[in-house]
Amino acid sequence: MADEGGQPPPKGPCCRAGLPARYFCTAGRGMEPFLLREVRTRLDAAQVEYVSGKVFFTTSAELSMLKELKSAERLFLLLNKYPPLSISRNKGRVIHDVQKLVNETPRHWLDMVTLWRSLHCQEVKEENRCEERPDSQKRKLEEEGSIQNKKQKRELISETVSGETQIENQQSCNASEVHNSNSLSSGRSFLEKTPELTQEKSGESSSCFSFRVSCRCSGALAKIFTAQEMGRIIATALMKNFGWKADLRNPDIEIFVHLNDIYSVIGIPVFRLPLASRSYIKTAGLRSTVAWAMASLAEIKAGAFVLDPTCGLGTILLEAATEWPNVHYLGTDISDSQLEGAYTNIKAAGLVDKIGLLKASVTALPFQSESIDVVLADIPFGKKFKITKDMTLLPDATSDFTINISKICHDCCIVSLCTLKSLLLN
Repeated sequence: MADEGGQPPPKGPCCRAGLPARYFCTAGRGMEPFLLREVRTRLDAAQVEYVSGKVFFTTSAELSMLKELKSAERLFLLLNKYPPLSISRNKGRVIHDVQKLVNETPRHWLDMVTLWRSLHCQEVKEENRCEERPDSQKRKLEEEGSIQNKKQKRELISETVSGETQIENQQSCNASEVHNSNSLSSGRSFLEKTPELTQEKSGESSSCFSFRVSCRCSGALAKIFTAQEMGRIIATALMKNFGWKADLRNPDIEIFVHLNDIYSVIGIPVFRLPLASRSYIKTAGLRSTVAWAMASLAEIKAGAFVLDPTCGLGTILLEAATEWPNVHYLGTDISDSQLEGAYTNIKAAGLVDKIGLLKASVTALPFQSESIDVVLADIPFGKKFKITKDMTLLPDATSDFTINISKICHDCCIVSLCTLKSLLLN
């Protein structure tokens, strides 16, 4: 479709709420079963399937619901999923096949970018609503009353401010043009030497659509091309087809490409930050997705008393309290520094009234017999604290931990990181 080349993506409607779209999420090793169950129950997703490290699904859920996925690492709008590329000794043939990923369906690319823009518009609107403050509305009413009382003076000030604003806007526009020019210059070095493309100038600089390609290669393809080389090939095809401009620092859109021996996947990140980067966790300890998975295995019920006897920075308790709020949570640890970090996290998350902290050793927990309903614990023996000669102590340490915990449990559900790993392995 030659008429589509050289044109920026259509702006499309600002909101496409309620229409189904195809997404995929990346997941940590072994987390796919949790993510499969979550997208079905939380999003009422259809056409759910997975490959190692990725879960694909279709849903019409709002962005606010998509943000609630707890077992996913990142969320992408699926642009296309293909069979693996055929590997040939002829590099030119491989390059041609890679470029076909873009060249064969230009209309589909533009349609998906239009959908991404509508999703992005929803995200901006949600962020703007979050930034609104009641006190600012109050000040606005006061200012309106002041205008009524001092009409002539306010009109004079308004005229002065209007003139200054026009000058500031003109200066801001000029500065923006200089910044964009510098960004595009640095972005062009990312591509192969294609002067006929990089030297093109658009008649309307404000309509230029900038992009960045993030590429991952593995398997047989990675033995022939690096991820950077694949990224350049795809970027060149995008420039030729759509007239987009490369910008590594501040692009309008990022194109994610993963090529391996099983599939070829192209997607667009829906959110700037990974879903696993929780806004309510100030200092990360255990991986948030793993902590949530542990809590989900416990099937916590309202009114239960939940204990983390080795709470560390409190990640497990934070994930549990955010998802299941009507529960009593308590964390204990022998380390003062860990408890201080946990309190900082809990305070930042606004959960001080939900989660209590206590300094205590797991060998001498100050609780009555059968007083705990659920125990969640990341026993502090693992990769982070691994000492080869001490790993022989792990079975005995785990056994002692279980014995000490069982004394305070009443029909207790005990979930440790060892339990999670065993479940995933089985």
